Amino acid sequence: MKEVKDGFYRHYAYIEPGEDLHYRMNKDSRGGAGELVGVIIVPAWLPCPPGHVSNAYSFDFPIKYVELEGANQQLVHGAAASLEDQIIATAKQLELDGCRVICADCGYFGHFQRQVADSVDIPVYLSGVVQVPWIRVGLRSDQKIGIICGDAPHLTYSLFQSCGVSKEDYDRCVIIGAQDEPEFSKFDKNVGNFDSAKVRAEMVGLAKKLQDENPDLGAILLECTDMPPYAASIQAATNLPVFDTTTMMKFLYNTVAQRNYGGNV
Repeated sequence: MKEVKDGFYRHYAYIEPGEDLHYRMNKDSRGGAGELVGVIIVPAWLPCPPGHVSNAYSFDFPIKYVELEGANQQLVHGAAASLEDQIIATAKQLELDGCRVICADCGYFGHFQRQVADSVDIPVYLSGVVQVPWIRVGLRSDQKIGIICGDAPHLTYSLFQSCGVSKEDYDRCVIIGAQDEPEFSKFDKNVGNFDSAKVRAEMVGLAKKLQDENPDLGAILLECTDMPPYAASIQAATNLPVFDTTTMMKFLYNTVAQRNYGGNV
């Protein structure tokens, strides 16, 4: 196992059943057992249904969740500078604990994407917004990317820049926010409950509005991690590809957990 830096080791290999290995624990590690994807989460009193990034049942692989103590949605959405050091420290700890990729449960962590990615030696993808350049490549040059977000006023151009989105790609995006939807707005109020059927109807309504106003829409990106539970309904209503953070994390897991292929030839 290669020593990457003082007291730090990473083993990129799937261990076959019965296979032996010389195991080593990272210095200052809090321990990890096969949790390759680390997720930084904002403390919130909110149910997280399957499909949500913070519901481990959304994935068929283990997730290591760490709450960012003292944070809240308002601070993260507003890119509070006071959070930066804490987010970086959390990312570094996840790396020591054996994670191979770091994500987050709120797209507005994208405000800190560049700083956090520069602070660790493993890949960091804190926001679904990082997918914009990849989505754009697959579309016709005259098609747009529709983004449904949780808080349009705070989905600023600077967040896109931090996530590696060029001005050209940003100009291909059309954004609609869910912050004023009656049921969805409960997510920012920490009331501890919401009616999923009402949220689903709101999300589908926003998607159809976005499409009606932009007939040249080629794909939809759900910025908010509360929205993937409704992705299938959005797709059925719009007949468009729908990208989100949950599917992004599944893709990322496969990049850091490669296994040998086997089968009939």
